[in-house]
Parts: sequence; C-alpha cells; structure tokens
Amino acid sequence: MATIKFWGVRGSIPTPGPTTIKYGGNTSCSELRYKDKLFILDAGSGIRALGNELMKQGTGIHASILISHLHWDHIQGIPFFVPALIPGNNFTFYGAEDPEKDLATTIAEQMNPINFPIELKDMGSKLNFKPLSEGSYEIDGIKVDTIFINHPGYALGYKLHFDDRSIVYISDNEPFTAVDKNSKELYIGENGTEKLIDFIKDATVLVHDAQYTPEEYKNRVTWGHSPYDYTVNLGLKANVNQLILFHHDPMHDDEYLDTLHDDAQKIVKESGSDMDLLMAREGSIFEF
Repeated sequence: MATIKFWGVRGSIPTPGPTTIKYGGNTSCSELRYKDKLFILDAGSGIRALGNELMKQGTGIHASILISHLHWDHIQGIPFFVPALIPGNNFTFYGAEDPEKDLATTIAEQMNPINFPIELKDMGSKLNFKPLSEGSYEIDGIKVDTIFINHPGYALGYKLHFDDRSIVYISDNEPFTAVDKNSKELYIGENGTEKLIDFIKDATVLVHDAQYTPEEYKNRVTWGHSPYDYTVNLGLKANVNQLILFHHDPMHDDEYLDTLHDDAQKIVKESGSDMDLLMAREGSIFEF
C-alpha cells in the first residue's frame, strides 16, 4: 500500500486566510510513501510543515525530492525546510534543468545573500542534485517514468510504479490548444494529448493541474495551466481509477472550489464512468 499526503495544493502564490481554510493556502508539495521509501513531490511553501513533521523522527532522514519545474511556487519552501539544515540527513533533488543553468544553481539562486540569510551551501544536510530528461529511471529502487509537459520552461510529469499500482503527478500542464480558423473559437487539439494519455494510461491515481474554469482558460492560454474539464476528460480517456484535481488558483476560495468540484463531478457522471474524482486538500491522505 502506498500513500500520498498533500502539504500544499495551491498554485502561483500562497493564499493564507479565512476563505482558504478548507483546501489550504500553501503552494505545491506532496509526501509520497511506499514501504520505507519517501518521495517529496515539489518543494513549494507546503514543504515547511512537512519538514517540521519529519523532524519528529530525529535525524537520518532520507528522501528523493522530485521537482516538476523550477518556477518559484515549486521551490520557494526549500529555505524553510528544516531537515535540510541538519547534519545526518540526506536529500536528492531530481528535475529538468535549463540548458544554460544547472539544477543546483537555479535552486541556490533563490537563497543568495541578497534574498535570504542562509545560502544553500550552508545547509547542514547532504544535498544531491540529479537532472532528468524524458525517459525511465530507477530512483531509490522505484521505477519512475518522466514526460515533458506543456508549461513555460522545462517541466516534467512523473509516473511512479509500486508493484501493480502507479501514480502520475502532473502539477503544471496546459492543453495543446489551437484556434479554429473559421469560428475563431479555441479548442483542444489532439497533437501531444495522445502522447500524454499513453503516459497516464491505467494509472491508479492521477494528480493533475486543474487551475482554471473553461471560461478563465480562454484568457490565459500559454500561461501553462489546465481548465478542469480538460483534466477530467484526460483522466477518463486514460482510464485512471482516481483523479485528484490539484494546483488550485489563488483567486479560488473554498466556496468556489466546492462549486468547481461539483461541476467536474457532473462530467464524470454524464460519461457513465466510475472514476473517483476528488479535490486535493491540504492535510488529506489517500491510500492506493
């Protein structure tokens, strides 16, 4: 049995306050456990609370940290990840890197002395950095497949295999879109989508960006995020068991996300599928 726990489910910027208590206001970070393996998916502001929880077990903490991409909301929690300050702990960062700047340099730059009092090189734990491209890897004894996704910069989706189960994590991804020349209407193109469906196919769990409504997305093309209807249909076409909508927009409060969830559920119901659809909530734990 594997588990995923969400420590941050918000996109773009942390949104603390009374209107985001239900779903949470921290940016992307999830804890994935299988047997004695610990994977951390992204290192947004949610990794601070995860770090505080990990500290309860003392030193000797080992984890593989899979970074989807290097935008700030996915790495901004690293300076506040207390276990990384402690000697005896060991963390390996994985992710795609820009051809002109390696993974370690990009992460370290947010902690330069102008911006933060402690530099990455001064953290007491052992930090390792391993760049990934698109392909298949073995990470801490687990098969991990990667795919480049449609987001500004270099962004990866991950598929982790645990015996006969798998989980796909695609935090920031935009549909492959085009404009109909006659109607001028925006539509979802198939170019690239079929490759993504093949990657996701038959996953036990799919965690996927669902930041926008269809109406919002029309004004945010090229921003790198998905409308919820695209994400639901992606899960249906890929025949996943459970879809978890993720990377909530900072403008969407709890009440709005409840409505979005209801609308997404209608798509599943109308399709006749028994796919389980949930909203990612900070602190929620799912077994699979």
